[in-house]
Amino acid sequence: MKILIGTPINEVKDYAMERWLENVAKLQNKYPADLLMVDNSIDLDYIKKVEGYCARYGVRNYRLEHLKIDPTLHSDRKVEISQETIRQEVLAGSYDGWF
Repeated sequence: MKILIGTPINEVKDYAMERWLENVAKLQNKYPADLLMVDNSIDLDYIKKVEGYCARYGVRNYRLEHLKIDPTLHSDRKVEISQETIRQEVLAGSYDGWF
């Protein structure tokens, strides 16, 4: 089965990101999956930090995508746009499942 783990990310949720990626790495060791993280932070700085977490915990098969969207949008709208980006990837990538 071809599985995608997809999630919106933002620097305001960094308090949980490192721990979450540590657990994703453990999951990928047992069940191979692709990982797509769609960043809706203001700039690219947070992506660099997340890349460091991925390297530290050995996260594989990941992709980080930064959305250039209006920073004044409500956070719910930013998440919706990020989720739609992930949904499009699921459809285009012929995935069997999305987690």
